[in-house]
Amino acid sequence: MLPIAAIATLILGLPQEAEVESTQHQAPNFLIVLMDDVGRDKVSVYGVGVDPPQTPHLDELAAKGVVFEHAWAAQACSPSRAALLTGRCADRTGIGAVIRPDDEKETPLALTEHLIPEDLPGYVTTHVGKWHLGDRQAPIDHPILSGFDHSIRWQGKNNYFDWTEYVDGQPSKKSGYFPASMGEHVTRSITGAAAPFFIYHATKLGHTPYHDPPESHRSTEGPLGYARAQHRAMVEAIDTVLGDVLASVDLTTTYVIVLGDNGSPGDTVAPPFSAKKNKNSLFESGLSVPFIVAGPDVAKGKRCDELICITDIFATIRELADLGPPSRGAEDSISFAALLRDPSTPGTRRSLYVHRFPHEGSPGPNQRAVRTKRWKLIEDLRAKKTQLYDLDADPFEQVNLAPRALGDSEEAK
Repeated sequence: MLPIAAIATLILGLPQEAEVESTQHQAPNFLIVLMDDVGRDKVSVYGVGVDPPQTPHLDELAAKGVVFEHAWAAQACSPSRAALLTGRCADRTGIGAVIRPDDEKETPLALTEHLIPEDLPGYVTTHVGKWHLGDRQAPIDHPILSGFDHSIRWQGKNNYFDWTEYVDGQPSKKSGYFPASMGEHVTRSITGAAAPFFIYHATKLGHTPYHDPPESHRSTEGPLGYARAQHRAMVEAIDTVLGDVLASVDLTTTYVIVLGDNGSPGDTVAPPFSAKKNKNSLFESGLSVPFIVAGPDVAKGKRCDELICITDIFATIRELADLGPPSRGAEDSISFAALLRDPSTPGTRRSLYVHRFPHEGSPGPNQRAVRTKRWKLIEDLRAKKTQLYDLDADPFEQVNLAPRALGDSEEAK
């Protein structure tokens, strides 16, 4: 005799108990793609760059999700990565500048920091690509010691075509095209996952060394020869690899977040962007990055002008995974999950903040920036100079209003 539950299923057309349970408890997957040195001017959906790269896969992802207009990262590589993974600003992590293995100072991200992969119980967590949170003496498995289950990366110099690859700490010599190889690792991590996955794919593109990507990965043929053209082609290579990866992604079960770590390098930009106001600066073109999200229940083809920060990814992922707020740390992380469902709803953030400072005992700028939707303040703590901009009227920060606002004081000069 059939069990009562089975009879009810046949008569009423109810799903079987196991199917109900698997549907109710299916946790979403997460894929974060962090582009390197790719500002909003290089992503055509933002409409602010001159002759931007051809990025059909990014365009398609934007059409399936939400494009954020005012998303801040840090001004450079290491601070952005630390902020993303910890949900904490540079003042808390101590990573306010790029970690340099040649500066005779050991300044890795501390292993005491609590990272996203440590706060996703039941998930398989994988890092693929660039790390740049260790230092010269940091072990090769620094990402795993920091909480990831798996790490695929390189160590030492990488010229994009020859590298030493480390898979969970095991080295092997490789050749070909590094970004394509990393994309294949991401795809294997997606298709081979036996549990919900969290994949952090930190591309090295489009960071120096500038080069001519394989013609299969770009829209132009022949030698390119100069920085702006090569960087444009490198962004197209990101898009090509992203397209290969997304072919294995189901957006009904997987959230995809694609963003930049800072603005484009100065030698790759064209007016109205300024070479001095991009990467490594606290101007909007250095901090405001491309940020696109698609996935389950995410609004399609929408734009959002609310303020969000790279630190906010931590709390957002926890909420989307139905895990509640971060279990510890992540003090500067505010979930923007509600904006994914309805980008027109008022956001929680009222301001954004970045502090750029050198490692202890090192020279370098000490500057802070804070903005609301309209106003932007930049303070140089060493030179004791202040800049104030009305971003509604002056989005490229050409007219410093501080002298007028502060009565032409010396501090504003």
